Parts: sequence; C-alpha cells; structure tokens
Amino acid sequence: MKKGLLIAVGAAVVLLVFMFVAGERPKVQPASSSGGPALDLSGLDPARVSGLELSGARRATLQRDGDGWTVGEPGAPESRVAADGEMVKGALEALSRTSGAKFVTRDVDRLSEYWLNDGGRALKVRIVQEGRPPLELVLGREGASNGGTYVRNAASTEVFEHPVRLGWLWRKRVMDWRDARLVRVALGDLTALVFRVGEDAPVTVTSTGTPGGWRLAEGTQVPEGFRFSSLVADQVARDLLELELQDVLIGEAAAQAARELAQAHDSVEARLESGRSVVLRLGRVSASADTVAAQVEGDSRVYAVSAVSASQVRKRLGDLRDLRLLRFALEKVDRLSIQAGEAQVVVAKEGQGWTLLEPKAPPESFRFDGTQVEAQLVWLQQLEAARLLDASVQDAEAGLSPPVTSVEVREEGGAVQTLRLGNEVPNAATGRKEVYARGSLDAFTYAVEDRARAWLARGPALFSAP
Repeated sequence: MKKGLLIAVGAAVVLLVFMFVAGERPKVQPASSSGGPALDLSGLDPARVSGLELSGARRATLQRDGDGWTVGEPGAPESRVAADGEMVKGALEALSRTSGAKFVTRDVDRLSEYWLNDGGRALKVRIVQEGRPPLELVLGREGASNGGTYVRNAASTEVFEHPVRLGWLWRKRVMDWRDARLVRVALGDLTALVFRVGEDAPVTVTSTGTPGGWRLAEGTQVPEGFRFSSLVADQVARDLLELELQDVLIGEAAAQAARELAQAHDSVEARLESGRSVVLRLGRVSASADTVAAQVEGDSRVYAVSAVSASQVRKRLGDLRDLRLLRFALEKVDRLSIQAGEAQVVVAKEGQGWTLLEPKAPPESFRFDGTQVEAQLVWLQQLEAARLLDASVQDAEAGLSPPVTSVEVREEGGAVQTLRLGNEVPNAATGRKEVYARGSLDAFTYAVEDRARAWLARGPALFSAP
C-alpha cells in the first residue's frame, strides 16, 4: 500500500513540474528597472498590423491594402484615400520602442493630469494585428521626465512614460496621414505623356529615360520655327508626380463634379515602362474657383486640386515651346558686350581669366571681379521670354532697331549670339511690365519681363566685386 502511494505521489509531482515548464504557471507582470511594473508592448509587431482605429483627440481609420495603406474618416468608406505607408510604419515602429519607459502611477484621479482620461485630449489607438488580439492604448500629453509621452493600456489605469515623443507621429488628422499624390509612380518609369486639352489635337512627348531626354513624338505637326523644350517637358513630368489632392469630394459635390468630368474635361496620360497607363482627368477652369475637379481613370472618387497646380500639367503644344533667347557653350565664350543706351560694357577672356575692356575709365570705387562674368553668362543662358508675341510689330515701334539694350556673346571661332531688348509691351496680359525682345535663335518677337532690361542697365556694376 505504502509503495503504491509513493508511486502515485511521485507521478503527481512529475505532472506538476511538467505543467509548470509547459507554461501553465500564473502570468506575472514584468517589472521595470525602477522596481515597478513595466510597459509591456512585446505583443506589438508592426509587420503584423493590418488596421489602426484612432478616436478621441483625432479620428481616423487606417487599413493595410496590399503593399500599401489607406486612410479615411471612421464610418465613411467613400472618403478613403491612399495613406503614406512610410509614415504609418514610422509611427508603429516608434510606438514599439519601449526601452527606457518608466512607471508613473496607477492613481485613477491623476489620469486627467496626463491627458489619459476621457476628457477629449486623450488619443485612443486600437491596433488590429493578424493572428493576435487587438491592442488598445491611450496616448496622452508629452513632456514626460524622459522626454517622451504619457501612455497607458486602455484596460488599465497604470500610467507610463514612453521614451518617444509620439504626438507628432500619431496626433494626425485624416488629411495628414494620406499620401496626397494623385499619380504615384516613379519618374524613371515614365515613357510618355499624352496631353489632351480642349479641342486641340493630342500632344505626345516621349522619354528616353535620360536627363533632358524628352522628345515630341514622331509625326507631331508643329508650327514653322517651333522649338521644343525638353526642360519644360521634364518639369511638367515632375509637376504631375507631385500634384496633390486638396480634398476628397463626397455626396452631391462629388456627383456634380463627376457629371461635369464626364461631359467635358482635359487629361494627362502617363504611360509607364510596364505598359500600364495612368490617366488623370481635370475639370475645366473657372475664374471664380481656386480648385478644379480631378479624377484618376478607374477610381470612382473625385478630388479637388489646386487650379494653379492643375495649370502646371494642363499643357498644349505651345506651352512646350522653348522660350530661351540665347544658346551658347559657356566654356567657349571669349567676349561679352552689353550696350544700354549710350553706356557700353565689354569684357574679354585673356588666358584663364577675364579683363574689362570698356569702359576704359570705370568709376574710382569700381573693382572688377572676373568671376562675376561667368555668373552673368549663366544668367543669360537661362534667360527665358515670358511668352511669344503673335501680333507683328515694326522694329522701330518695338524699340528693337536700334535696340534700347543689346547683348552680344562671342564664342571662340567667331560665332556670335545676340539679344535685343526694346520698348515696353502695351497692355501686358500678365499684369507685369514687359518689354519686346528678340534673340538670334529665331526671327520671332517675344515679351520679356522688364526686370531683365533693368538688370542689364546696371552696366559695369554687373562685374563689380561684392
């Protein structure tokens, strides 16, 4: 009997030991380095998070969508837009870094002190994870002794000092979480852009994938003397990829805008290396509105975008014209002459430097600085007309013969580029003062902002030492 009893007791002890090792022991709250309870967020795995629900001080619902994220107003699925995935990732990773967290108190009467009660200043965060129960936290005010943020688990009154300033990462409105870009592709993936504006024929520009590698599509009909600007096309491509929505239209506003877009709209089509295309539709401009309606084909949502931003990507053939007035190789220039009225300034290259030839007797206080010559040459290289003038005007009337101001840029070998600036253009549509201009690249007459003429009128001061 005694032997059987001993065997039974021994078996029970072995079973208890096995259960303890297997994890059937009671769970113990981890302790912090200061001896109190510790902030335990070991169950948070940013890679497993599939959704975030923010309430309280800020309201937003974020959901993982394939490789990305979407964000919208809680309970309003029609308001959902793409979210900035890197922003979401950064917020989650910062929250999971708890090393250095400190226990503060479990006194429920002090929760309002740390913005952790239901008084409206607390930010409640519900984190949904795949294969794990949701994690619910309350984020309070910043200014903790460790430089971080006061936090607590939603089911507990224990307050901790999280070591990271979480406010700027988590206290965001829906619009602050979103990836506001409408065309989310890489610049290097673009192979072509197709512009369709009004009743004009579509205009297609193609890219070789290299800087400045934009070209008009073969067969494009252009006016005589038209000069295409690859720089303008490149800038339009960048503007398209940076175009951001200002608002998501909902309800009747969205329905009305969708009807208008279906009847009449302009568009920009971005063709990608993969063979896919992204088409952005733009509503017609209204003089009284600061925004226009926009829609991406295949997406039923309608957005509002800045009218100014829309104008930067709504291009006709004439908008892609090269408006530069001079073209020369900077390293080959050996002489620069500027005539403004009766005053003339001439500089010439001698050896590796520059010398002032005219005026022969500059003001006593004048100190010539040869480095300023190259600075002025770069400015002339980049000088663009404001617009091409369609109406013909006599040279004498325009002040181009003789010119009010003229520039000559001579290259080694004798090739000379010239620029003539004349009288003020009457009734300038831009609202800015403009003058007539003509370069040596073509025979057209252009309008240039008057400040260019005023700059050249400075004479020797253009080349004076700072």
